[in-house]
Amino acid sequence: MNIPNLLSIFRIFVTVFFIIAVDHREFRIALYLFIIQGISDLLDGFFARVMDKKTNLGAFLDPIADKVMLVSSYLVLYLQSIIPFWVTAVVLFRDLVVSSGFLVLYKLSYKVKLSPSLLGKLTTAFQVATVIYILWSNVRAYELYFFSATVLFTIVSGCQYVTRGFSVFLKKENV
Repeated sequence: MNIPNLLSIFRIFVTVFFIIAVDHREFRIALYLFIIQGISDLLDGFFARVMDKKTNLGAFLDPIADKVMLVSSYLVLYLQSIIPFWVTAVVLFRDLVVSSGFLVLYKLSYKVKLSPSLLGKLTTAFQVATVIYILWSNVRAYELYFFSATVLFTIVSGCQYVTRGFSVFLKKENV
C-alpha cells in the first residue's frame, strides 16, 4: 500500500462523512469535506507521478474514488432537494453508460486504457465546481447557469466516451 492508494481510500472514507453532513444540512462542513476530497484527489495523482508509485491498484482505486465522491454528492444533494433531478440524472446516467461500456469492452477482452480526455476532465471540473458553488452559496440565483454548463459538458463528454468505446469495439484498437 502506498501514499497515492491510501489517499484514494481516504477519499472514499471521507465521502461517508460528507453524506452525513449534507443529510444533517451542515453545508459548511460538507463543503470542507468535499474540498478535502478534491485536494486528496489532486495529491494522489501528484504523488503517484512524483514518487513513481503508479500501480494497477491505484489505476483502479482513483477513478472509483472519484465516482464515489461525485455520484454520492449529486445523489445526496438531489435527495435533499438542492440539485434538481434532471441534473443528477444526467450525471449518473453518463457515469453508468461510460462505466458499463468500459466493463463490456473489458469482459470482451479488448485492450482499454483508462485515460480521461480533456473534455472528461473539464466535465469533472464543472461537476465539482457546481457542488462547491451549491454548498458555498446561500444565493441560488446562478444555479441554472452552473446546472446547464455541467449538464452540457456531461452530455458532450459522455458522447465522446461512447464514440471512443465504439471505436475500440469496431477497430479493436487501444484508445
